[in-house]
Amino acid sequence: MADTHEKDMTGRDADSRVLPTYHVESPIEKINEEGHVDERNIDEKNIDALLTDADQEKPPTLYRRFRPWIHLLEVLIFTGFLIAAYIIQIPKGYNQELLVLGIIWLFTVLKLFFFHVKPHHITHPVYSAWQAAIGRPVAKMEKRTRDYAGITAAVALVLIIAFVPAEDLENGSSRLQRFVSLFGMVVFLTLLWATSNVSNAMMDCEMFYALHAVECNRRAIQWRTVVVGILAQFILGLFVLRTSVGYDIFAWFSAFVQTYLGFSKNGVEFVFGATVANYGSFAVAVFPAIMFFCSTAQVLNYFGIFQWTIKKFATFFVALMGTSGAESIVAAASPFIGQGESAILVSPFVAHMTKSEIHQIMTSGFATISGSVLFGYISLGVSGQALLTAAIMSIPCALALSKMRYPETEESLTKGRVEIVQEGEREVNFLHAAGNGAAIGLTIAGLIMVSLICIIALLAAFNAFLTWIGNFINIEGLTLTLILGYIFVPFAWLIGIPGNECVLVGQLLANKLVANEFVAYSMLTDKTLPYIALSTRSKTITTYALAGFANLGSVGIQIGTLGSLAPLRKKDVAEMAISAMLTGALSTCFTASIAGMLL
Repeated sequence: MADTHEKDMTGRDADSRVLPTYHVESPIEKINEEGHVDERNIDEKNIDALLTDADQEKPPTLYRRFRPWIHLLEVLIFTGFLIAAYIIQIPKGYNQELLVLGIIWLFTVLKLFFFHVKPHHITHPVYSAWQAAIGRPVAKMEKRTRDYAGITAAVALVLIIAFVPAEDLENGSSRLQRFVSLFGMVVFLTLLWATSNVSNAMMDCEMFYALHAVECNRRAIQWRTVVVGILAQFILGLFVLRTSVGYDIFAWFSAFVQTYLGFSKNGVEFVFGATVANYGSFAVAVFPAIMFFCSTAQVLNYFGIFQWTIKKFATFFVALMGTSGAESIVAAASPFIGQGESAILVSPFVAHMTKSEIHQIMTSGFATISGSVLFGYISLGVSGQALLTAAIMSIPCALALSKMRYPETEESLTKGRVEIVQEGEREVNFLHAAGNGAAIGLTIAGLIMVSLICIIALLAAFNAFLTWIGNFINIEGLTLTLILGYIFVPFAWLIGIPGNECVLVGQLLANKLVANEFVAYSMLTDKTLPYIALSTRSKTITTYALAGFANLGSVGIQIGTLGSLAPLRKKDVAEMAISAMLTGALSTCFTASIAGMLL
């Protein structure tokens, strides 16, 4: 008898992708008349209602009885403080702290308001108006017409915003340079479209079927995801680089991060003394800050702040870009906790992910940097504002470009839903969480230390070998950096670097890919090297281009992490790792091109 067992498109049993269901005791479960637990389907839509029912069954506390009045009192106190601060500080002149204080006040008021007024009372009328005016007419169009219309509108918006403003010749921002950056974006997108999952298709033994598979992959590209992702990235870059409000917000946040993580010096001084704390070496300045950041992140995770933030970001991407919940969570979390660790948030789903999703979560890790190493780059002299902007801009960019390189052709288990999984036991209190975070930071700092020692030593040894070879043919100073620098010149030019500086920037891009971004940033800011003489425009664009973990060493980290979470998918992870790394590298170059177009 023929085997009728169904398989999915990857060849895996369809049944193997069904997650097991577990019963978890919860205070919101109901007891039926026989005394048994009523195992109702508790999902994200009805959990608020269930919690409300559970609250009503509990005896009312003083806080719950007067909660509306307490919240109103909180708003009045905060509003009075805001008004007093503005009255006192505004005569002294504008400063970024007043802007940030106003944003915090607005967020607090809205949060308390929507605690009592359900958001759907506002979102439903807005959504209905949107559907009536735009949504339904657009939905009636043919898919191809809709895609072309969306692409045309996005391109028109980009052209108007990029080229209408006047030139800034003093900083090298001419319309010609902006056009070069725009051309670079087109080249990167064309390259990803032309190679859409080619490596997988070319595994077919017959060329005809291989080319047909490539064409099918191109047709599978969801242009809504691509267009919305790139447009979101462009709008964010526009907000930061072209508006004073956006510039001030990110400048303040950069200063805040630098000041906050700088308090790690107090701990170093207590343990090792003032002499060591003021020594100024890389290890003393960076590693304590990494451990301090990880400790802080774990405390935020304990109070649920981290999960709330990530979930809001992920929900935004699911709604607008049509990506799955799991890959959206990983993309949103990558700038905060970095590659590898972000996949742990969706660990139960990794074994059941589609190939496109696996490619995406690896690309997100390669395309951005994490907060744990942010202070390290800032301590080298890199612009914190540019680093933060690049990290956030790369989230939608990684989603968009990965879906071009490896389009989705399967059905995701987490399509349309966002769910963060809490692994392990919950900490007893915030001090326990802080201790666990410090231990994680110690591990990360140790890995960075040994990686830098080994990679820099290997590069020095290989450069010495190349120099020795070059002496035989009268080539002085032949190094790997010099060779790769010329290979990466086209990429440097495509992101908007002036022609006379392309070789130097190409060398930095090459070192970032072969070694890591730490090495590249240290070269960029080293006053003894020629990179310090780069123009302000080139330094800013290069900062964006280097802000990612796309390097050969990170490939091993991604394979190891995802392979441990899903041992049966390790082959798939290994097959797509290089593709994801190159896509992540192109994502950072794409972000740099947008910066070059807006500067």
